[in-house]
Amino acid sequence: MTAALAALALAAGYLLGRARLGHRASDWAHWLMYRRTPVTRREWRWWAARAVFAVEIAGLLLAHPVRTARAWRHRNDPPPPRGPAPRFRRLTDEEPTR
Repeated sequence: MTAALAALALAAGYLLGRARLGHRASDWAHWLMYRRTPVTRREWRWWAARAVFAVEIAGLLLAHPVRTARAWRHRNDPPPPRGPAPRFRRLTDEEPTR
């Protein structure tokens, strides 16, 4: 009986993993926020997407708390300064070629 329950639990976990429900919900929420027609707070879809984002952030905080906090702190930092432009020498007839 125990072996049958363990096999059933293993099969159920495998099927849930293959369904990738969290990934599908995340893709839907991101698609909803970045589509052409805006979604307002008066629609249930806006609130559902916010719930999906909250679960994502909670999962990130549980899995990688330091990395998530650092990314949140530095999310609006200005980009690093650009390096100087490369300079090229011009070869003229007066310069010897090597």
